[in-house]
Amino acid sequence: MEFLNALFTAALDNNIVFGQLVGMVAVMLVAERPQDSLRFGGMLALAAAASGAIGWPVYAGILAPWGVTYLAPMVYLLISSAVIFMVGTVIAAPKARAARQGIYRVCALLAINACVLAVPLAMAAAPDVATYDVALGTAIGSGLGVFIAVVAFAYIHDRIDETLVPGVLRGMPISLITAALMALAFTGVAGIAGGMFV
Repeated sequence: MEFLNALFTAALDNNIVFGQLVGMVAVMLVAERPQDSLRFGGMLALAAAASGAIGWPVYAGILAPWGVTYLAPMVYLLISSAVIFMVGTVIAAPKARAARQGIYRVCALLAINACVLAVPLAMAAAPDVATYDVALGTAIGSGLGVFIAVVAFAYIHDRIDETLVPGVLRGMPISLITAALMALAFTGVAGIAGGMFV
C-alpha cells in the first residue's frame, strides 16, 4: 500500500512538471510535435524513474551515513547520466550511424534535464521517503507524472487553433497560458490520488 500511495501521490498530486514546475523546458520542446511526445515522454519517464530508483539507495546507504549529503546533486547527475547513456547505447547498437547520433543527442538532452535530477533530490529532501518501497513508488510515479505532463501538453497544445488566438498571444504566450491552466488543473486534484491508499 505504501508503494501505491507513493506512486499515485508522485504522479498526480505532486506532479513534478505542473505541481512543482520542474522540467517545463522538456514539455515546451515537444509541444510542436505531438507524435514525438509519446517517445520523448516515455524516455524521460524511464530516466526519471531510474535516477530515483538508483539514487535513493545511494543517498540513504552511502551519502547520509558518511555525512556527505552535499555531494548528492553531483552523484545523482553521474548516476542518471550513466543509466541514460547505457540504455541509449543498447538501443542505438543495431541502428545506422545517423540514427545512433540522433539517439545520443536525445540521451544528452535527457541527462541534463531538470526532471531527471529533481526526482532523487526531492526524495532525499523528503522526510516521508523512509523505505525503498516508498522511494521506488515515488520514482516511478514521478516518471509517470512527467510522461502524463509531456503527452497531455503536446496533444492539448496541438488542438489549439492558432487562427482563433489573438495575434499578441500566438506562439509562446498561448503555450504558457495552456501550461498554467494545466498546472491549475493538477493543483485542483491534489490530495485525491494519494489519499486513496492510506
